[in-house]
Amino acid sequence: MISTRSLTTAVFFGVVVGLLAMIVAPVIFPLKYAAETRILVTPHSIAGVDPYTSSKAAERIAQNLAEIVNTSEFFTRVISVSVGVDPNYFPKEELGRRRLWQESVEASSIYNTGILRVVTYHPDKTQAEALATAVAYVLTQSGNDFAVSAADFRLIDRAVASKYPKKPNFPAIGVGGFLFGTVASLLYLRPKKR
Repeated sequence: MISTRSLTTAVFFGVVVGLLAMIVAPVIFPLKYAAETRILVTPHSIAGVDPYTSSKAAERIAQNLAEIVNTSEFFTRVISVSVGVDPNYFPKEELGRRRLWQESVEASSIYNTGILRVVTYHPDKTQAEALATAVAYVLTQSGNDFAVSAADFRLIDRAVASKYPKKPNFPAIGVGGFLFGTVASLLYLRPKKR
């Protein structure tokens, strides 16, 4: 059985480790702001197709585009748009550029809708917003180049940057550090068998 004093000590060390993790995290992982934009995908109507099938087609097109956004071809189109995105942020070497691009852009289809949600991350708030704007521009202007079937792409939410950095996730790091510190100190302070 663990004494109340040991439990209090374990929680104290959990809090200390959690706080230390939150302080050290920005040194290891750079702070990044997020910018989010959303695009409505509407497939071209086909005579005789019911609304449910049309809705599912929109969702499928949005899912496909969410995967395509992470490709090198899409990256090239976004950088060539030149709406304030700094191309020097991305390395010249292909593998490094792909890795950083995939870390910088997240796209997902919102379930049961034809809405494509795009979130971009960058250490500079204005660059995060410019990157999201460029991705949205490429999708709305040339989305059919990447889509499986013809559709209309309409911007429904302009890119807006977060007020505070979104990466690293400080609450998750703090909770993880707290749990690790608490468990580690409980294991250390547990009664020894004689």
